[in-house]
Parts: sequence; C-alpha cells; structure tokens
Amino acid sequence: MSGQHDAARGGCDISHEVVRGLPVSNCTFAATVDKLVEWACSRDQMRYFACVNAHSAETAHRDREFMASLRYANLLVPDGFAVVIASRILGGDIRERATGPDLFLAVSHALNELGGKSVYYLGGSEATLGKIIDRHRTRFPRLGIAGTYSPPFQANFSEAELRSMAERVSDARADVLWIGLGAPKQEKWIWENRERVQVSLCGPVGAVFDYFSGNVPMPPKWVERCGLHWAHRLVRNPRRLWRRNLDSPLFLARVVADRLRGAGQAVASDSAGIDGS
Repeated sequence: MSGQHDAARGGCDISHEVVRGLPVSNCTFAATVDKLVEWACSRDQMRYFACVNAHSAETAHRDREFMASLRYANLLVPDGFAVVIASRILGGDIRERATGPDLFLAVSHALNELGGKSVYYLGGSEATLGKIIDRHRTRFPRLGIAGTYSPPFQANFSEAELRSMAERVSDARADVLWIGLGAPKQEKWIWENRERVQVSLCGPVGAVFDYFSGNVPMPPKWVERCGLHWAHRLVRNPRRLWRRNLDSPLFLARVVADRLRGAGQAVASDSAGIDGS
C-alpha cells in the first residue's frame, strides 16, 4: 500500500499518501484549489504548497534541504503524471494532477471573484514581470498586485539578500506570494524564509512566469490530458531538459522496487508525524 493516511498539516486535516518518502495529496483538483483559496484568505500564519513530479522527487533524494522543504510543505500536490502512475503502482488513490500553471490560474480566478485580495510576484526578469503585470491586470482586474521583484540571477543568496527579499514581500502585505525562481531554488527559498516572510500563502510555481507572460506557449490541452507535458517541453528545449527527463523511468523503477519490498508502509510511519503548520 502507499501509506495513505490523514495528518494534521497547516492546521487542518489533508488526506495524502506517501510516494518515495513524500506525503503527496490525493485531494481532487477542485478541493486543492478550495484549500489554497481558504489559506490565501486567512491571516493567521504563512502556509505554502509545492508541486511534485518525478524530477523533483529524485532531486529531493539527493538534496536534503530540498527534501525538507517538500516534506514540510502544508500541501504537496501531484504535478507530474509519473506521480499518478506511482500512486496506482502503490495501490493509492491519486487520480488527478494539480500542475503549477493550473493552480495558479484557478486560485487567481477565485481570488479575483472574491475581490479585495492582492498578490506579489517574485522571480523572472524585469521584462517578464512587466508582461505578467499587463496580463494580470487584463485577466484579474479585481485582484491587486502588491508588488514585484526580479532578484539577481545567481545560484544562492546571502543571508542579507534573503532577509531583504523577505522584507520586501512582508512590507507589501500581499495575500499570496507567487515565486518563479525554478525548482529546487524556489522551494528552498520558502524553507529558508519560513519564519521571516509575512504572507498568507506562498506558491512556488516555476515555469508559470514564462507561461503566463507569454514567453513560452502553453502545451495544447490534449498534450496535458495524455500526460505528455514533459515531451512538449523537451521538444522545445532539448539541450536543457533531456537529462532531467531521465528521472521519470528511474523514479518509477524505484517506486516498483518500493512496492515489491513492501517499503510503502514503513515510509508512511516515518512520515506520519510531519506537521507543516
């Protein structure tokens, strides 16, 4: 079995199942959006979600800080089709993907309907952020933009830079912080700033900045439905992405190995005490 159970995460019970040591939500896409909107409208604490696919799961097993940032997220959503397949192999209930672009659009639409909320965009170039602002104002006119910031393009940030960025976001008093620094950098940024940043909901959504700005075209819907988003991205940028796509067969092979040796339940007990609040 996949180790499905309920755990208190971020002050509420969220059903999830353990896949390769990660507590991945098996909620429907609609329920996930509802939960994120609920958190965005709450000012009691900072919560964050993160997206999991085969590449991020394998990377997490090589990077302890990244693993911590994923395991302690208030909500870990199945972004990749390989995660859905893994759940089936393990006897779990994950049936729907919840991709960063889809969550970004759905949550933004819901907050726009509510009115009176605002977001902050952290990441991307100044040119990309300019395009995002224009598109945001057209598509979400009732959802305010509290601020934007294009940080220096570098592998790591100093303690002073981290503090300064957190202060920028906190001073803007946004309800939602969308982060487009790329994985695992964006998830680590939240992890390192979890005690500093004052915002209701953080969403590390990576490629959304390029998609929403129009820098990169979204794949056709039939590609999404077939689980071929990875192939669409690979064809467009083979030199950068070919290596990361090797993680998908490796990830599934290890899931099968976990199932064969009955490791799923053991991993579940190891993860049962996680509290992402």
